[in-house]
Amino acid sequence: MSHQTESLRKSELVKMDIAVAICTWNRADLLNATLTSLAEMTIPPGVRWRVIVADNNSTDHTQQILDQHQQTLPLKRVFVREQGKSYALNRVVRELEGDLVLWADDDVLVHKNWLEAYVHAAQRWPDAAFFGGQIVPRFLGPEPAWLRPAWRTIASVYATRELGDEPFSFDRKELPFGANMACRVAVQKQYQYDPDLGVCGEEIVLGEETALMRQWLADGYQGMWIPQSRVEHLITPNRMELIHIQRYFYGLAQIKQRRGWRNWTAVRFAWGLWHLQCALRAEMCCSWNQVNANPAAWIKYLARASHTWGRLEAEWFDVPDWAKPRALRALKRQRTQPRYQTPITLEGIRRELASSESRVTSSCPVRKVA
Repeated sequence: MSHQTESLRKSELVKMDIAVAICTWNRADLLNATLTSLAEMTIPPGVRWRVIVADNNSTDHTQQILDQHQQTLPLKRVFVREQGKSYALNRVVRELEGDLVLWADDDVLVHKNWLEAYVHAAQRWPDAAFFGGQIVPRFLGPEPAWLRPAWRTIASVYATRELGDEPFSFDRKELPFGANMACRVAVQKQYQYDPDLGVCGEEIVLGEETALMRQWLADGYQGMWIPQSRVEHLITPNRMELIHIQRYFYGLAQIKQRRGWRNWTAVRFAWGLWHLQCALRAEMCCSWNQVNANPAAWIKYLARASHTWGRLEAEWFDVPDWAKPRALRALKRQRTQPRYQTPITLEGIRRELASSESRVTSSCPVRKVA
């Protein structure tokens, strides 16, 4: 079978009821771009679809953006006051009906065949419960000098997911990301997302979607990689700052604390001392490689230091802040502070994407546009 998704013939189609689900918080302009791309999708004959947007207590002009798209999309909106992405995800799950739910983030552009590719996959692999596809980052604005040399370290920060051009079954180590995945509604509604995990306002804590998918696999469900399903992840300038890298890797380590990691105080204290010396050593290596102008190395050590500080906080979460290292206290303060949002418009996004294609090189292959 060709790797290119072809339009399905009417005779091949079964009727399918699909929900496209998005959780959003204070990204009105990016959400506008996402919803616009949904309106431009190819909808196969026989498919009935709708869009569910869960507004997780936004304080910007998200509601006005939803008003604009109410006439152009089969849109259902829900407002979720409990702060945290997992609360919004669970609210969407309660609203689900039909056959298939397609999950996207509020800062992606879906390709025209995105929905069609999942329809095709659901028919081709009737025993598969969930699916995932490609996520290709697109940077809106000048790239920092360290980005390409350090890409191997920071690709996950931008939710990059490119697992090849051939379908395969997922395992615990290779799973899709929530910015581009799908699940059969009958399976999705049996499970809840863990509210202790997931982004909560400015605070980055990850793992809610991965934890659920691993549970699906443990319960015997199959997942399939669908390379023809593709989205582009829009990266704004504020997420190309070093503090964003630090917040991401710090939050990655917080999963252990949220899942009740180690209850024995003596063991946690000892592990904390180990993480303390590892963090200090990583900070020294980062500084040394900055002096020697080696961005691939110093970004690696910056990420390692941030992650290790997060591990230390997970072990010493009940230790008073005044007793913790100054670097850890500073990182804790920064991770919850509001980040400056670069003003952006749909027209500006389109101009930036058009001009950025000329800057794509093989040194950062994930940015190539098919």
